[in-house]
Parts: sequence; C-alpha cells; structure tokens
Amino acid sequence: MKIKVKPEDFIVEEIGNFKAESRGKFYLYKLFKTGWNTLDAIRKIAKKNNLSFNNFRYCGKKDRYAKTAQFITIDKKIINEKPDENVYVIFQGMTNVEASPAQIMGNRFIIKIRDIPPEKIELLEDRINKIKKFGFPNYFGDQRFGSYDKNLGFFGEKILKGHYNGALKCLLCSIHSQDSKEEKERKRFFFENWGKFDKLEKAARTEIEKRIFKILKEKPKGFLSAIHEYPVEEISMALSAYQSYLWNNMLGRLIMEVGTFKIPIKCWLYPSYRELTKESFDYLKNLEIPTHGIKPGFVDVKVEDVYNQVLVDEGLYQEKMSMRKYRKVILKSFLRQAIVIPDDLKILEISNDDIYRDKKSITLSFTLPRGSFATVLLKNL
Repeated sequence: MKIKVKPEDFIVEEIGNFKAESRGKFYLYKLFKTGWNTLDAIRKIAKKNNLSFNNFRYCGKKDRYAKTAQFITIDKKIINEKPDENVYVIFQGMTNVEASPAQIMGNRFIIKIRDIPPEKIELLEDRINKIKKFGFPNYFGDQRFGSYDKNLGFFGEKILKGHYNGALKCLLCSIHSQDSKEEKERKRFFFENWGKFDKLEKAARTEIEKRIFKILKEKPKGFLSAIHEYPVEEISMALSAYQSYLWNNMLGRLIMEVGTFKIPIKCWLYPSYRELTKESFDYLKNLEIPTHGIKPGFVDVKVEDVYNQVLVDEGLYQEKMSMRKYRKVILKSFLRQAIVIPDDLKILEISNDDIYRDKKSITLSFTLPRGSFATVLLKNL
C-alpha cells in the first residue's frame, strides 16, 4: 500500500488553542500550503512582504508532501496574502498569544491509502477496527529523525558523551535526502578533508560554515566553541531527535511483552500489537513515560527500570542530561503517552484506485493529539 502519492492524499489541519479577537499584540493567520514545508512557506511569505523570518511564529512543522493548514502569528500585518499558488494565508483576527507548540491541541487528518490489493480490504478494515479499540504505540515517527545520519549517528549522543569533534561532524557533514546536489557534495568534501580547516574554510559557503572553520583553523581542537556558533534552534532539534530515539527504545521494551509484529521507523524496527488483554490495555492506556532529560518523573518502578536500562545500553548516565558544558539548550524531561487511541477514526470511502490499475484505495479520517504521528498509525495498519 502507498501513501502521499499526491499531496492531496495527505490532508492535515492543525487544531489550535487560539481565541481570535479584535485587538491584540499579534496578527493571527491560518497558513495553507501544498507541496511546501512550513519553514520554506514562511520564508516565501516573509520575502513577498519585505519581512524577516523572525517576525513569524508557528506551532509545529507540517509535511512537505501534504496539503496542510496551520496557525502562525506575525508581529506585523502583511499585504500579500498569496505569494504562491500553493502557499497562502487567511487572516483570523488578533491575539495576545504567540504561536508555539503549546498552542497545538491536535491535528485532523484525511488520508488516502492507495495500491491496495482488493483481497486485503477486509483485513485492513479489521485492523482499523482493532486500532479504534486498542490504539497503537505512540512512537515518534520518521519525521522526527531528519537530522540523523546512519554513518555519523546522532548529534545528541555525541554531545551528551562529550565527543564534540563527532558532534560537530554530525552538524556539518550529515547528508539528508532534502539536500541539494551541491550541498551533498560540499558535505562529502568536509568529511573527507576534516582536520584541514584552512582548506574547509575556503570551501565554506554559508556564514555559519565560514565562522566555524575560521575558529577551527585558529584553534584546531576548539570543537565545543565552534558548536556554540550553531543556531540554538537547530541544536535543539538535533537533541530532540536523539531524545525521541531513546524514548522509542523505552516504549519498545514495554511493548515487547505484548508485541506480535514489528514496524519500521527510520532505520529501526519496533514491536507493536494487534490487540491487548484487558490487563495490558488498562495499564498502557493510562501510562505516561518520561523522555530522557533533567528531572524525569516516573509513574512506577517498571518505567524507571526501563529508563535506566536504555541509558546503560547507550553508554550514558543521568548526570549527562544536564549538559554542563553546553548551556544554551536545557534538555528537559517531559511525559508522553505510551499508546494513542485516535479520535473518530473512520473510513470515508473505499473505491477503485484511479492511479494503480486493478487496486483499491481507502480514505480515512481521524484526529490525533499533539505530538502523535499519523505515519505511525499507518505503519500499524
């Protein structure tokens, strides 16, 4: 089966906790986009209105290969509300609350699944009914691990262990699918010539690269100082990716006891289930697991043991979470639901696929709470 064959096959609408008023500090808009990621869409709007990206705030990032609607706030009113055929905004009113992840209540989805063999429809309907009843493991999805490079690993792991040279390599040499050909070639050059910082400074193209290689040319072991030059937001995202990986490993250990199959997320396989006993369901549906970070809260000894087991497996210990030598980001621990039961999950349509010959398509609608991934639900199907 296939998803996101067309952007219109994956529709997401953000549910925000905003109250639009006639007066306020910020202009509240709804951003509609198709085939664009959130940051590039905002940059497009900013450029067309002679504004800086810093004038904008958003709640969450939405997929590029989708048709999405989300809230943004701007500290100035804009004139050009439709800078591109596939990017536009609609004014909602004024607000005193800036857009941030805290303002997201959830997301509504309408998703078309394609290329389904007709004989699998009944099985898929049964899986949908099972998920309506028992939910699915609330793993962080592939989108969370965009900064991960399978050859260089996680930036977060390196910096927590004090491997600053490796951490800086992750930032400057990791190659991602969305990189341009020129970016990929430049990153390979950085990796192959690492240590020859005078040569790398000449090859640098961005201001950040130039500043970092200038520091390293003058102080070849100054990796931590160089990391401090990197934008805090990108450092925070890279740390969150590793934090999410650790959390997925914790949940995987807990689900393993009831798991009957595995789902792929990025480079890893995690256990999942088709149905649960009453005892297991009662435990998991109310279970919240802390992410690794400062001052984690444990609901029971079992969760605390799993938390510590994952640390041991990764060669870490709790004191490392404070990151005493890098103070720009605080790695806070927060609680996350172990499993999620989607709200109002239903089949809107079963039809002949208009792209894949002799195959069927199913259109689903459902709502998920903030931070849960529709792609993980689909992997469970």
